[in-house]
Amino acid sequence: MSLLYRLTYQFLPTATRLAWSRSLIERGYCKDIAAARRNNNHAEVMSLESGCRFELELQDEDAHLTKQLLRKARALRVPIPHSRNEDGTISNQWYEGSQTGGRYLTVSGIKALREEIRCESKAHHESRAQLVVWLSALTGVIGAITGLIALMAQKHG
Repeated sequence: MSLLYRLTYQFLPTATRLAWSRSLIERGYCKDIAAARRNNNHAEVMSLESGCRFELELQDEDAHLTKQLLRKARALRVPIPHSRNEDGTISNQWYEGSQTGGRYLTVSGIKALREEIRCESKAHHESRAQLVVWLSALTGVIGAITGLIALMAQKHG
């Protein structure tokens, strides 16, 4: 690995680290696959392509995205979809990773959870907006009272 990669890896966001790692895996396998194709060694090409797919699936971005969405949902206290149906089968909002066995959100699960997070975030923003209106009104009332007191003090003083 390059010196730049080793020095900056720990400071990069997870999504960038995943993308960088995936490109390094692909670049490493591309050289070997190209050499095997030049030698017309189809078995080795198949083996290398399979190995590349395996390693790329281990670097799956679904795990990172699922983790991010679950963290946001928990922070906002949004209900998380159940991973199993009542009959014990995996729900259509989750799938089990083929390499790691971990459970990750499907596209429909991601969409549903994002909609719930957006609705809850919108509700938080609307409540804050109402607070700003009340604070503005209170500031106006305080300013008016201060003006009246200054006017009365000027008349009597």
